[in-house]
Amino acid sequence: MFLYLLTVLTCILMGHALAREFVGSRFKRFSGRTGFVNNGPYRMILGVLCVLIGLINLFPVRAGEIAVLGNLLPSLTGIVGGVLLLSEYARSRKSTEKKDKISEIAEEVEKISSPYLNIFGIGSIIIGVLHAVFPKVPLL
Repeated sequence: MFLYLLTVLTCILMGHALAREFVGSRFKRFSGRTGFVNNGPYRMILGVLCVLIGLINLFPVRAGEIAVLGNLLPSLTGIVGGVLLLSEYARSRKSTEKKDKISEIAEEVEKISSPYLNIFGIGSIIIGVLHAVFPKVPLL
């Protein structure tokens, strides 16, 4: 039950963190209360949590669930979204002396994914809400 709650929360928070510009521009009433989403350490910790919880949920050990398919969409969303948040954090802390391999990979990931961050963020929020509403549906 606790892991289920963490899965739903991380999907929704990660989606909000990835689509922060879109959410802030569409919902002006909430834009003043969501400044914490731009905080670098928050994004890094959320990215690590999303990847870990996504990996744990990928292979459930609870009775009555279909192996791998039980939480497939929330798991994959958490893993991919966590990697996107971590790559954004790694790129934002780029060193001025030398470029290391991690920041080069982070720049490539962000260059490929930047046009789709809002779409992926909104999709992650939708998957998190659907996973909360329909907990026993396979793939969700």
